[in-house]
Amino acid sequence: MHTRPTVPRPLATLVGVLLTATIVTAALPPSADEVMNITRKVADWQIRTFDDQGKFRALPTKPQKWQNREKRHDLTWHNGALYAGMFRWSLIAGDAKYKDWLIEIGDRHGWKLHERPYHADDHTVGQFYLDLYQQTREPKMLEPTKKHFDWILANPQSGTLDMKENGREAHKRWGWSDALFMAPPVWARLARVTGEKKYLDFMDREYRATHELLWDKEKHFFLRDSTYFEQRETNGEKIFWSRGNGWVFGGLALMIPDLPTDWEKRRFYTDLFTQMAAALKKHQRADGTWSMGLLGGGEAYPVKETSGTAFFVFGLAWGVNHGLLDRDTYTPVILKGWRALTDCVTEDGMLGYVQPVGAAPGDSFPDFTEVYGSGAFLAAGAEMVDFLRKTPRRP
Repeated sequence: MHTRPTVPRPLATLVGVLLTATIVTAALPPSADEVMNITRKVADWQIRTFDDQGKFRALPTKPQKWQNREKRHDLTWHNGALYAGMFRWSLIAGDAKYKDWLIEIGDRHGWKLHERPYHADDHTVGQFYLDLYQQTREPKMLEPTKKHFDWILANPQSGTLDMKENGREAHKRWGWSDALFMAPPVWARLARVTGEKKYLDFMDREYRATHELLWDKEKHFFLRDSTYFEQRETNGEKIFWSRGNGWVFGGLALMIPDLPTDWEKRRFYTDLFTQMAAALKKHQRADGTWSMGLLGGGEAYPVKETSGTAFFVFGLAWGVNHGLLDRDTYTPVILKGWRALTDCVTEDGMLGYVQPVGAAPGDSFPDFTEVYGSGAFLAAGAEMVDFLRKTPRRP
């Protein structure tokens, strides 16, 4: 018979105190300064390596330190998402270099939108153009986007949003969930800065058409597009792509502040936001992330993914900060998600585990990053600073 050795009372007390202190320390939320430091690290890494996109690729016989597929044109949606996050970070960073970097990008391209006249992806950069215009009131930052959108209003599209019916036509409207991040915030912001309601009316009409097609009234998530109506996870659930819903949720957080408070249709967007938030809370994983297929579970998606998770953390923190979500209810979700994200940042400042470009759940890798993932992280970090300054630092 074995007996447990007796620990002297003073020593036992000391051990207990140390263990308790360790547990309490581990449970404490990060400080706002800690969030600032890691967000700055990601921002600096992304600017430093911006021109190196595509230089580092994965080879089975020669693993690289980091990778992405190819160099993106400055004005593509990939970079548009980065700029949206970088602008939000620039507001709190205390260093003009981030804003200066964005202005350099805009000046380089004459503050024009990208190539395809109707495609929502090519409108994304208008977000940071109009953000900077609100700060500077320099007409050059506004006029190309206004001219482009006035042309769309004069030449509207009325074709299908159904990808199965005609994918080419569906891309001329907002026939996929990602589009609700790319274009609507630009239209709403243009309405705000010009005072012209025609832009808001267009946004609302097109947004509701996409919502009618892709919103699941039971699960409170968006299908990526109409080709997913019949597709299912291995567990039989519908496929709700994490980043696709991240685009929508993050887009709402970017857009709702630009909706007039007395606008009779504003409630549609705030209700949509709170419904999605409640569904996200329900489906967060134990590791703090969200599965690439939101209802597919950890068995189908054993590897974590950061781009969808970063957009969710950004949106949830924004919702609490602006009174749309209850602080006590969502604080554990937000803190768990943020910890999971910071665990995926390398010592150099690269955010890993970003799912590559796609239109559905897929693989992610610790050494794979993309600019839109960094953008989502920067937006989340900026919002987390405000969130933590309003949250008592207790376990």
